Amino acid sequence: MCPRAAPTCEICEKVVSKYKCPSCLVPYCSLGCFKKHKETPCAKPSAAEEKPASPAKEVSVVETKDVVVKTEHKPGASSAAKEVPVARPITVEEEKYVVEKTQLEAIASSSEIKEALKDEALQKLISTIDSSSNPLQELDEAMGVEAFRVLTEKILSNISKSSDKQ
Repeated sequence: MCPRAAPTCEICEKVVSKYKCPSCLVPYCSLGCFKKHKETPCAKPSAAEEKPASPAKEVSVVETKDVVVKTEHKPGASSAAKEVPVARPITVEEEKYVVEKTQLEAIASSSEIKEALKDEALQKLISTIDSSSNPLQELDEAMGVEAFRVLTEKILSNISKSSDKQ
């Protein structure tokens, strides 16, 4: 698989874009460029305009009782579960990074993960990562916190156990 060129910010046209407008998917590089872009109204492009250059898998987050599930978007397919709006669209370029429904169910039903998540400091840390403008950096920093590292090890162990059962 050959690497593709990173898109350039369509606002300043100088820097490689790291983000896309959630409404119209225009690539931008910074908060300043995003604010400049938002000075004029924009809208989500039609399906014909929205074709990606490479086949990236679009994933939506769906909530069912205690479990949050990622599912593929298939044109015309209806979902039995209620779709939950996501602040950041989730696009997965490599399918190996998509967690299966059974793996998510195993995580959600794990008593040791539920117990770990009762820690208020850990809850605050996860919330900080989720609401951050740079979640990857926050995630890297969180790996230095023992409770977070233990939680991720429990989750990964749980995922691998549920994969072995399949």
